[in-house]
Amino acid sequence: MNPLFEHSFITSMQYVFLLGLFIASCILLVLKRKESPYFLAALPIFILTFHQVDEYLISPFLFGDEYHFLNWAYRSGVDISPLAAVIINSIGYILALLPFLFAQSNKYFSLVYLFVAGSLLGNSMFHLGGATLQSDYSPGMVTALFLFLPLYIKSVLIAAERMISLRVIFALSLYGFLGHFIMIWALSLIHISEPTRPLYISYAV
Repeated sequence: MNPLFEHSFITSMQYVFLLGLFIASCILLVLKRKESPYFLAALPIFILTFHQVDEYLISPFLFGDEYHFLNWAYRSGVDISPLAAVIINSIGYILALLPFLFAQSNKYFSLVYLFVAGSLLGNSMFHLGGATLQSDYSPGMVTALFLFLPLYIKSVLIAAERMISLRVIFALSLYGFLGHFIMIWALSLIHISEPTRPLYISYAV
């Protein structure tokens, strides 16, 4: 198992995931009851926090510590440093909150929403590809497939309703999709040393 999967950064981050999911769930429920136009804008952050809880808490609770996401990645030959995990998940929060910057009726909302959903689609393909190659369950795969994929389909439908061209829809989907893997590649170039710990090359999802 990853010797750093119980690092204080990871433990603290998991509490943040739980708190984030609770807050996002409450906000989503309130927006739904009020039939607020911001309900769609809140979906990405709810889905992302649910996915994080799935990866780091639900999967190891159900299947054991070896299915904590960091341990699954380590077993697959990928060392993820605690700092790298914090960075990539923080970037995920920033991306998921971007739709709140635009009114739902605004054309730019649909463009940003499509880009965000495209990046989450890349994450779902990462989980599916990893599970297929390893012939093993990937922590977070359930939420990736059953939440990320529907969100992407919804983002395409919203873009089509706003008369966004198929070329733009394809381009933004591709940019978001590739953006996820570019972040993985960029973080793989960062060497992060832990005090009294070996040097790790960090990868992130």
